[in-house]
Amino acid sequence: MNGTTLRQITGPVSFVLIVVVCWFVAGMVADRMVQQELDAALRTQRQMSTSIVDNMAQVIASDLAMSRAIPATMSEMDVVQRALVQSQNYAANSEAAEPALRAALLKDPQMAAVSRFLHEAQGFSGLDQVWIVNANGICVASSSTMSNPDAAQQSFVGVDMRARGYLTNALLGGFSEAYGVGRASGEPGIFIAAPVYANGLLVGAVVAKVGIARLRHWVAHAGTFVSDDNGVIIMAHNSTLEGHALPNSRVTQMSPADRRIVYRRDTFPDMLIREDTQVREQAPWVPASVAAQLFGIVEQPAPALYQNRGGLNSGLSAHLVDPLAAWPELLRNHKRDHLLVFLTLAGTVALAWVITVSYVRERRHHRATRDLAEQLQSANTLLSAEARHDALTGALSRRYFLDLLRHAIDRAHAGHEPLCMAIADLDHFKQINDRFGHAAGDRALEHFVETCRAELRSSDAVGRLGGEEFGLLLPATDLTGGREVVERLRLRLKAVPSPKLPASVGLSVSIGITELSPDDLPERLMSRADTALYAAKTGGRDRTEALPPDDTAPPTRTAVNAW
Repeated sequence: MNGTTLRQITGPVSFVLIVVVCWFVAGMVADRMVQQELDAALRTQRQMSTSIVDNMAQVIASDLAMSRAIPATMSEMDVVQRALVQSQNYAANSEAAEPALRAALLKDPQMAAVSRFLHEAQGFSGLDQVWIVNANGICVASSSTMSNPDAAQQSFVGVDMRARGYLTNALLGGFSEAYGVGRASGEPGIFIAAPVYANGLLVGAVVAKVGIARLRHWVAHAGTFVSDDNGVIIMAHNSTLEGHALPNSRVTQMSPADRRIVYRRDTFPDMLIREDTQVREQAPWVPASVAAQLFGIVEQPAPALYQNRGGLNSGLSAHLVDPLAAWPELLRNHKRDHLLVFLTLAGTVALAWVITVSYVRERRHHRATRDLAEQLQSANTLLSAEARHDALTGALSRRYFLDLLRHAIDRAHAGHEPLCMAIADLDHFKQINDRFGHAAGDRALEHFVETCRAELRSSDAVGRLGGEEFGLLLPATDLTGGREVVERLRLRLKAVPSPKLPASVGLSVSIGITELSPDDLPERLMSRADTALYAAKTGGRDRTEALPPDDTAPPTRTAVNAW
């Protein structure tokens, strides 16, 4: 074989070898470049999805805490306790006895009065329905009886409700809460049951229902959904997912009869949230450690980030399936980068040109990522400040104050320290708005908060509960000391006028204060402080009233204040 023939053979072979090597090297470079873009996209989107699901979980926990307070407070009321004590002789041994029981209860004037009370309570509480059940499991009064008198014969009154799962724990003395579908209405909702004691004896339970339709704001963001403790999706931004079951959920272990009792249905399609095994098939350049963080569902072809939050004191859990928005662009970028790097390696001129373009593009990408991260951090900081403080007065927001109250109660119980809670309400605030304008009303609210800061300790807290009503939290303070503090605050507000208000504006405040007892929950502590405030208001305003933690006198309000 002569040299000419050898060159004729090795020339094409060398060219093919160079092309193969360049293509292989270009693939490695492209993999590295797109991996960096994927890492940046994942970091940014994970921060956003974490913020979304955390906020969703906080909203769920806060809403349910507010809903729990209504039946819990009603269970402490004399009118409910007396009705349940008087109804202990109502019992049923079979469904055939229910019509007679219903007729007797509907004719009972005391039960009719309680039904009217429950109807009025439902109207201001935001609940869909409220009823009370005696210790024998018989519904003796219901808000729906008064809301639709023509359908009273079809109400819960007289029905034996012992088979309801949400009622079982309440009739055993425990607070319970569960998702279910109404047997009569067919409407889903959250059922809350609180036991009722009279003279130390369990006499029945107060049951309330919050319809799912009232809670749709939980899933306002695309990809969010809520599941109950059985793993059934009860609410979703994409309504077609509702009624599906999560993988390995407890509902698959329930008997058909139990499913029908709770959900009024037997079958629950699976919603498969699994590690997306197609990612590596579609994009081999994705590292295995990164691919394990991406999930897929049948209804969503693109890989997604999956976040969930449980432990909301309700059996509910918040979920977010957030498709990776940058995925299609990443696939396109990989193919493009592969080709560009290959062309760069094909010649010196192309190499210099592609390196320059790649460098500029990378710098622009990193700068954009950095700017996005800074914007995200600024947005998170602003959102956190807005969530913690009232925009007008600078006091703590209602939600943050309630969270702070719960933590303070836990610390006081753990450390066996005293704790005082007060509720303050500016007197004749509507007259200030009507006479001097809403701007003057705003200045009055600001002046009250400034007075609180000047008079209270740095460890104390003031939060705006709504309108002209404020909550005051005094850690490590007993009732005697707490009353002295708020009395000084009341006198200072009256004695030191605000330079921003007209001289004729006279500010005064009514304050109700109470002290934490060893077995107090936040709802009971706030209810007692609210009762003390009401006493201050009815006693002539511009005064302080204290209610001891062991005070057993019934509240003088005709309706419970819904926090």
